[in-house]
Amino acid sequence: MKRLKCEFLVVGGGPAGSTTAYKLAKGGAKVLVVDFKRKIGTPVQCAEFVPIQLYHQFKEFFDEEAIAQRVNKMVHFTPWGEVVSMDSPGFVLNREIFDYKIHLLALQNGAEYMLRTRFLALEGKYALLENIDTREKLVVEFELLIGADGPRSRVSILTGEHTKDFLTTAQITVPLKIPVEDLLIFFRDYIPGGYGWLFPKGSTANVGVGLDPSFGINVMDALRRFFKEVVAEGFVENKILKRTGGWIPAEGLLKVVRDGVMLVGDAGGFCHPITGGGIANAVLSGSMCADAILEGSPEDFEELSEDIFGETLRRASLKRKKYMKEWDALEDRIKKTWIAFKEYWEE
Repeated sequence: MKRLKCEFLVVGGGPAGSTTAYKLAKGGAKVLVVDFKRKIGTPVQCAEFVPIQLYHQFKEFFDEEAIAQRVNKMVHFTPWGEVVSMDSPGFVLNREIFDYKIHLLALQNGAEYMLRTRFLALEGKYALLENIDTREKLVVEFELLIGADGPRSRVSILTGEHTKDFLTTAQITVPLKIPVEDLLIFFRDYIPGGYGWLFPKGSTANVGVGLDPSFGINVMDALRRFFKEVVAEGFVENKILKRTGGWIPAEGLLKVVRDGVMLVGDAGGFCHPITGGGIANAVLSGSMCADAILEGSPEDFEELSEDIFGETLRRASLKRKKYMKEWDALEDRIKKTWIAFKEYWEE
């Protein structure tokens, strides 16, 4: 069996893992990233919005081609007929380009990538990997393992506390019929515990739904109904260009520093349990993780994560448990669980 050795083994090459790898490699560390995909960034499994603050912090990640459209507001359409707008400056990305760019920067700074490679097991400072195509097994000896392998993280499962409650999403990319300048959010009775979205990307848009699967509603049925609605409203054409979907962790922050292991991005529960926003938090957590390692204090990553993200994510998780396990009296529930309404901030 083939054996390798590295300082830092990163499982997962998405925004969290590649940001970690980029900053570690830039700092002179020997980094190996493993990912099951054929190409980093493909397929895309999210609505692709990031707030403008991320651009100001990581301008090197934002090639012109990575930005599909700039937006300034988020407009909410409620079941009781109210339309609520809030400032939400940022960008809808071409995620496949954005993710690929971060990985390219990591490569240029000396990180190595092994694609089509699955993380199987962990024993002490040794990880067992497998090439998906050849079934060849590989053992990697490392000093520190960084789990960046998404919401259903195998690294977190094998090392203790892991996310058990998820939202499920389904999304299509479709041609726009009219120009759309803002992020559009739709709360509906048939999308329980979540919402529908229409995020513009120039001449096309991402149209999707995210819901709590414990309600027993099929996410594809909800998407079909929502798609019919936005077609009927004249926003988009009745034509599907792409399909995708995925899982969103809905519990908040996990224990992100363990014995010889650190967790970033969705693997560590950095995704917002109500909005589902995760790209910016993935990049930030990866950056913070790398900084803590390079500064010789990996344990500081946990304290900093708690300081920056803990209370926000915990608040959202508690609100989800308290108000979103039933899907009636929607005006009251939505106002108490969505950041655009003053009621969210009153308790």
